[in-house]
Amino acid sequence: MISGIDLIEADHRRVEALFAEYERDHQALVAGQIFAELTAHDDAENGALYPLVAHLLGDDAADEALVAHARVKMLIERARAVEGAALVDAMQVLQEQVAAHVADEEQSLFPRLREAADDAQLAGLAARIEQIKQRVG
Repeated sequence: MISGIDLIEADHRRVEALFAEYERDHQALVAGQIFAELTAHDDAENGALYPLVAHLLGDDAADEALVAHARVKMLIERARAVEGAALVDAMQVLQEQVAAHVADEEQSLFPRLREAADDAQLAGLAARIEQIKQRVG
């Protein structure tokens, strides 16, 4: 059975692949795909993951992740407002922030969540993530 953590990690791999593609060609279209993926991922984590994290691990664990998401949102808005060399620079900063957040989730938060949650909670997380992503398109 696929857990919600598996879905989130799959999102992480998709975004990493898009950043690698952007690094090769610096295509604005790929930057737009990154923005769309990160926005959908943010909606899913805010709507499904972090409420479960707060319930099982406490508000502090969820709050830390929410701060990281707020930084990513700000960086997306900055990147959307520029083009050319400034976009390349903005994408580099965004990639670094996303990589740090992914590492924190995968190395710290997810092991703790796997320990605290039961299989039904992780399956429910997957279902909620899929519902949110279908709703937002």
